[in-house]
Amino acid sequence: MDINGISKTLTSNGGVQLGESNGLQQKDFMQMLLAEVNNQDPLEPKSSTDFVAQLAQITSVENLESLNDSISGMVSSMQYSQAMQATGLVGKTVTVPTSVVETTGEEGIQGEVSLPANAQSVRVLVSDAIGQIVGEVNLGAQARGDSKFDTSSLNLDPGVYSISAIATNGGEQLKVPVSISSKVESVVIPGGGSEVELNVAGIGAMPLSQVSRVSE
Repeated sequence: MDINGISKTLTSNGGVQLGESNGLQQKDFMQMLLAEVNNQDPLEPKSSTDFVAQLAQITSVENLESLNDSISGMVSSMQYSQAMQATGLVGKTVTVPTSVVETTGEEGIQGEVSLPANAQSVRVLVSDAIGQIVGEVNLGAQARGDSKFDTSSLNLDPGVYSISAIATNGGEQLKVPVSISSKVESVVIPGGGSEVELNVAGIGAMPLSQVSRVSE
């Protein structure tokens, strides 16, 4: 059995070496080892220590194969558990760190800004696809932490918008991180041990680990 695309071969001096994949398995090692014993130079026979070392190397490779299989099984189990957890989020609203969202115009864009400190005022700016500011939501004074916003009052047309936020404190302006809240439409379960992703309405695929908040 190969380990991560690498198999084993015997070196010229009888040792075990990891090299390019050639499909060799443990039984092949034993056959090669027996052939080496049968064909060794009787005037210069291999020492028992050499054979013990070779057997130890073969056992080590077998243990690595077993460990690799165990780890692969654990990864598959964890991914399955993660997928089952993710399917429970379908239809719920999640908050993810992104500033670009597409809206149908039927409802406003909801989300939150993350403030590193108290702010005397916080402004949420909405820009269209070409970068022109088309609306603004003033949240007023906000305390450190996450502050929610909603652009429903702006009556935005259907389209793709970019959201940014500016916090002002003592005359100093600071651009602060923005997250968008939207419903989960489906779950993507990729292969190869990759992280489960959520298809979020108006946003697209987002890794499950990026979700900062879940609500009905």
